[in-house]
Amino acid sequence: MDQPRPRRHRMTPPIIDHSPSRGPGKRFASGALTAAAWTLYVWLWVPLVTVVAWYVGARTAYMRLYLNQNEVEPFLLLSLPLIAVVCAVLLIGWAEYNRARFSKTDRRQRRASIIDDDVRLALGATPELAAKLRDGRIMRVVVDDDARAVSVQTDS
Repeated sequence: MDQPRPRRHRMTPPIIDHSPSRGPGKRFASGALTAAAWTLYVWLWVPLVTVVAWYVGARTAYMRLYLNQNEVEPFLLLSLPLIAVVCAVLLIGWAEYNRARFSKTDRRQRRASIIDDDVRLALGATPELAAKLRDGRIMRVVVDDDARAVSVQTDS
């Protein structure tokens, strides 16, 4: 009689993932490092891909141009550089037009300065409350039923 063999449980390697507990800066840095590593890996393959593509393209061009008795079309030899020059001139011209149009001084006008008393009266606040509003950086404003500022709580 055959005895049943003990079952082996397949052990999965432990994967430690603390990404939810890390801050957004550390997660971004980790993602950027991963992207840089993959970019380097792909960049190392570029010479081999280039050689293969060159071989396939050079072989195809040689067969089509010389073995099949075809000629190079003069229209292509003349028109493609001309098209490239026209595209370059249009692109540079558009960039220069935009530079000339938008490089002048800032056309926005400054807002008129507002006196503290005007702000205080508009809010219906006391002078002490208006000073707190002016000097505070992060604050919570408590308002009454008529939407007038009653008090200010500063978060420092």
